[in-house]
Amino acid sequence: MKGFTQLSVSDWFYRNRYIAGFSNPARSLYQAVRELVENSLDACEIAGNLPYITVDLKLVSERKSPKVYRLTVSDNGTGIPPEHVPQAFCTVLFGNKFELKQHRGLFGLGAKMAVLYSQITTYKPIEVTTCYDGCIEHSFQLQMDLKNNKPIVLSVTSRKLRKPRTGTTVTLYLVGDYDRSLGSRSTGELIIEYLRLSAIANPHSTIVFSDPYGMIYKFERSVDKLPPLPKEADPHPHGVDAEMLKRMIEGSRNTSLQAFLSKNFDRVGPRKALEFLKWAGFDPSRDVKELSNEEIVKLTNAFKAYDKFLPPSSNILSPIGAEELKAAIVKLFTPEFVKTVTRPPKSYSGYPFQVEAGIAYGGPMIEKMCNREGNFKLLFRFANKIPLLFDERGDVCRKVVDGINWRQYRIDDATPIAIFIHVCSTRVPYKTAGKEMIADVEEIEEEIKLALMDCAREVRRYIYRKLKAEKEQERLNIFKAYITEIAENIVRVVNEDKQKLIELMWKVVTKRGRTK
Repeated sequence: MKGFTQLSVSDWFYRNRYIAGFSNPARSLYQAVRELVENSLDACEIAGNLPYITVDLKLVSERKSPKVYRLTVSDNGTGIPPEHVPQAFCTVLFGNKFELKQHRGLFGLGAKMAVLYSQITTYKPIEVTTCYDGCIEHSFQLQMDLKNNKPIVLSVTSRKLRKPRTGTTVTLYLVGDYDRSLGSRSTGELIIEYLRLSAIANPHSTIVFSDPYGMIYKFERSVDKLPPLPKEADPHPHGVDAEMLKRMIEGSRNTSLQAFLSKNFDRVGPRKALEFLKWAGFDPSRDVKELSNEEIVKLTNAFKAYDKFLPPSSNILSPIGAEELKAAIVKLFTPEFVKTVTRPPKSYSGYPFQVEAGIAYGGPMIEKMCNREGNFKLLFRFANKIPLLFDERGDVCRKVVDGINWRQYRIDDATPIAIFIHVCSTRVPYKTAGKEMIADVEEIEEEIKLALMDCAREVRRYIYRKLKAEKEQERLNIFKAYITEIAENIVRVVNEDKQKLIELMWKVVTKRGRTK
């Protein structure tokens, strides 16, 4: 019989890195850019700075295969306290994204997976330069101890800055393939598309990308206002399981059940706690520490069965905003018409979420993209302000788009439209650790449908007005072609000035068209 062994968290992800999107050189290069950019966006917003992020990607190997790239991402965010830098980049599941709050990240992986992939493909250390206090800049060279899930600090240097600033620069080396196809597009095209769509989901940001061929792409911000920061939330009773409830009890002081519920759960006050406990058959004055495991399970089941709890707080989320989303779409896609909407916050399984949507119609860029893709209903998906570029077919957004009867909105297979859907939540129900697919949650599906139908109605009105105007113009063109001949025939019968008669007839015809 073989001996048993235990893997560290980092070692397990090393063996299963594909589930976080690091499956091959092409996909891994894209994923590394994505993870570092998302970290930078979070850091800038926390600092209260309009994000200015630079991404520099250079080919450094002379061999055709494998291709080694140097990736550098810089931001003007908060910076990282120097004592936390080694663990922040080289300890898997170490970070500040584990509270119940809207985050771009979810699994506590992010940059660590990029560092892990960098190490196993090139074994070069990563370089991190950061300034947290605005005065002293610290530079680190780091590697990961995969067996023990610990950082290895190779060097640390510090210097005083002449001008106060904060921010972080990360440089890593990794095997990749910028030119290899991933589906219908190359890795490079996907990276550019990701950064362009990030500018839509984050219209307050500026992102500059230098590619391996020396091309520079700059995606300027379309608004100069930071969105409200998401707030940390207490758990909602409908979203708690037995293990979570047990941990909450263990971390609390000796107190009554009524006080415990009213202090630790979202939108549960003393009166609602008392009402619920009586309904569930628990003594409100009982010490919460006295509950047995069986009673904890019973209490958890009662949470889910009780339908009189208020829905989760809605003011803790940070949507893009309908006007901000519209401004970004107009700037980057220049459509003929665009309608955006932000739905009211809702909840699923005790987690608040909010859906935003937009439909852009017409314009040279959208028509060109539709022709290129062979699809006249382009779909752009976002979750917590992150563009989702893979696994579209398995996403609830595609399911909703395919299920709508678009013809009732005067949108057929030849109508060039681009559809934008954003879902923000304290817990986006991703299907995989790669964060590319949103699961089929009934409440989210319904909100997406309502948002798209709202936008589609406005598109229908615009198309109707456009077709009506075209028909009227066609009628006027026909009349214009014959108006001189008609006037000449009338002049032969009545003694009127020909030019005055033409002007009068034209005035009557155009007035009739306006009053229709």
